[in-house]
Amino acid sequence: MEHYQQLLSAYQLIQTLSEQMITLAQAGQWDALIEMEITYVQAVETTAKQVSISELSPALQEILRSKLQQILNNETELKRLMQLRMDKLTVLIAQSTRQSVVNSTYGQFHDRALLLGEPQSS
Repeated sequence: MEHYQQLLSAYQLIQTLSEQMITLAQAGQWDALIEMEITYVQAVETTAKQVSISELSPALQEILRSKLQQILNNETELKRLMQLRMDKLTVLIAQSTRQSVVNSTYGQFHDRALLLGEPQSS
């Protein structure tokens, strides 16, 4: 029985970590999320080694199935949030690249007066 309680606790830990990762993503705390992801992956790996679900009672299987469904839902939400972040980063990188091209192009002119924002001398 103690083993089953440990298994239930392990699933609860994974669910809690996945919820915390969503909170970090929503807050834009990407560094903290990456650090927590390491703990999350370790918890998943440890839990996966514990016992086959077919060895459990139907009642416990249902509880774990419910927790697993919530974990999967959390993963879907986390992936959605991370995709939004990736989309924002893609836009920022594209803007930076365009700005770099503009700066490089205007920097090639010998007459610096042509640069935007600089007053032209007569």
